[in-house]
Amino acid sequence: MSEATAIGLLDTACERQDSGLTGEQRKNLALASLGSLLEFYEFMVFGFFTVVIGKLFFPPDLPEAVKTFHAFALFSLGFLLRPLSGAVIGHLGDKFGRKKMFVVTVLLMAVPTTCMGLMPTYAQIGVAAPVILLILRVLQGIAIAGEFAGASVFVAEHVPADRLATASGWLLGSSYVGFFLGASVAALMANLLDPLALESWGWRLPFLLGGVLGLVAVYLRRQLDETPMFKEVRSRKDRAKAFPFTEALRHCPGRLVYVAGLGSYLGMMIIILYFYMPSFLQTQYGFDRGGVFTANSIALLVLAFVCPLWGRIADRIGYGWVLGVGATGLAVTLLLFFENLATIAASPSQLLWWYVGFSLLMATAATVPALSAISFPTEVRLTGFGFGYNVGIVISATAPTIMAGIILSYGKAAIAYYAASVGALGVLLAIVTFWLPLSLQKEHAA
Repeated sequence: MSEATAIGLLDTACERQDSGLTGEQRKNLALASLGSLLEFYEFMVFGFFTVVIGKLFFPPDLPEAVKTFHAFALFSLGFLLRPLSGAVIGHLGDKFGRKKMFVVTVLLMAVPTTCMGLMPTYAQIGVAAPVILLILRVLQGIAIAGEFAGASVFVAEHVPADRLATASGWLLGSSYVGFFLGASVAALMANLLDPLALESWGWRLPFLLGGVLGLVAVYLRRQLDETPMFKEVRSRKDRAKAFPFTEALRHCPGRLVYVAGLGSYLGMMIIILYFYMPSFLQTQYGFDRGGVFTANSIALLVLAFVCPLWGRIADRIGYGWVLGVGATGLAVTLLLFFENLATIAASPSQLLWWYVGFSLLMATAATVPALSAISFPTEVRLTGFGFGYNVGIVISATAPTIMAGIILSYGKAAIAYYAASVGALGVLLAIVTFWLPLSLQKEHAA
């Protein structure tokens, strides 16, 4: 079946449904969103406690900087594994069904997260501690790569066509709620407990909480139905003999590059705005840590709740328009922000409003999960999304290193041009988005 026929099948299946979401579709969306929330919750918790983990799980005679480096290396491992893991989980999901992989990915997050909260330290079991931690982090990396792609595809193949971007917005928004909750729970532990209690047992509680919620999600996801799109394909051909990864590489190379671009744009913008910026503002312009973190947290909440609104707008006027408006707005706003940073630093109360403005524009990325899913035919949709999008995420992980190099070579003001170039990438992707449906129509006509 051609790509155009597959996409047409998705549209036809969706058009037979009511324009609103049924109770079953809302349940599917909620359980998909819960997995994404947990994924990013764990990401933030591990990042927040990286220094503590380095101290507890590596030899005590190592310098503190080396232990921290090792812990951050484990943290980064989750990024490096994403393309391979996304391809493998996507491949299996396209062969045997979305539901099975949908349960497996959340289980692969829940169990290692729980084990991290329970495992003994280096002082108790020696070198086995970092080895076990490495294995658990590998399992989490595999799960994270497949979870967001699996959730996006599962939702895309269940909801009506005229609610696809809206549902995508809820899914992406839940991820940012996970960021917020992870940072909030970790910060709460750090503020409530003294350093000794935090290092002794307090750091374990956020991991255990995430593990329990993940196991609940496993139980609930087992009750979900397979997607109508996959059922339709499976009824016509035996997918157990298929090799989706090869099919995706052979038949959809342009779409893989396009989705990798979407992942890069989304990942780099999130890193610039919410991960790199807080440190940059403090070290380069002397902003107060508390004020920066408060603005960052409020902005993440705004981002989470505005994503579905932009998704609804995209369902009405088109994905390309929304993606293009957001990317253009971010490029211009970031240039203005960096140009006026000295003035903003003199009046730090302005920072919150700039951050809210960034989030209002960044929320246009609600279109990214939907576009990443519908870019591929049903037979290779999860493989294409899982591999292409996660290649983009790995590319985006280079952003902090690139920005640090720019500051060393050209000065801190030059960061503005890098941020604007990421916005330009979003504009280019929006233009391709306008072209992509026309290409599919031509293929269908042929």
